[in-house]
Amino acid sequence: MPPHFLTPPMRPHVSIITPTAHREHLLPAIARCVLRQRVEWEWLILDDSAQPSAYLQALASTDARIRYFHSPARMSIGAKRNFLVAESRGCVIAHFDDDDHYAPHYLAHMLATMQESHADLIKLSGFFMYAPHTQFFGYMDLNAKVGLHYELSGRTVSHIEFHEKMQIGADFILFYGFSYVYDKARAAISAFDDVDLYDDESFIRRVVNAGRKVIAVDDPQASCLHLVHPASTSRCFSRHSMPSFLLPTLFPCYEGFVE
Repeated sequence: MPPHFLTPPMRPHVSIITPTAHREHLLPAIARCVLRQRVEWEWLILDDSAQPSAYLQALASTDARIRYFHSPARMSIGAKRNFLVAESRGCVIAHFDDDDHYAPHYLAHMLATMQESHADLIKLSGFFMYAPHTQFFGYMDLNAKVGLHYELSGRTVSHIEFHEKMQIGADFILFYGFSYVYDKARAAISAFDDVDLYDDESFIRRVVNAGRKVIAVDDPQASCLHLVHPASTSRCFSRHSMPSFLLPTLFPCYEGFVE
């Protein structure tokens, strides 16, 4: 918790939540993404690494908007998300994964789009992606259910042809929780399952089944860069391949992936 001599900030509009573990080397990059956001925010991190993060402890001691929690006991990603949502003070929750890149205008853009559409939850249906180990730079379009795609793992790139009898799932567009931004009160009907994989899938299904308005949008403003590396847990199928020299032009604040 922040030390007592720090003046608590005004009630934030957005509570950014980040579950993490054993990724101390990635934390400075995601911290820079948070600090650059152009909305009123607080950042909550729950870490169940064997040892607390010295970096985040020091950062939280100087910025009352940052609250760092360490659990000595192992917790699932779903349980960590539930804890962070319960601790949040904002009226909007935004997921920031510890291994992705969020441009400075990301949250402002997502909030404006959500408000214009009177939506309860917004996520990306199209997003840029980069695999540092293969230097593959692409764009994933979840609306493209058939056609040639690039299948990415952390260290390989291969081709796959989706067709009428083997399409990308119609509900696949709802997954990928790294880009979830949602009204805390309206989404309170759902919690995350106490699991490490597919916790975002079960969460979003309950939100949709409850009749909440969920929208999935493209990313023409290059606001988010999904990073695919050997420790990534979700499969990625990029619809488009782009020259890697465009990466610094579209994402000038991205400073590279730290092993």
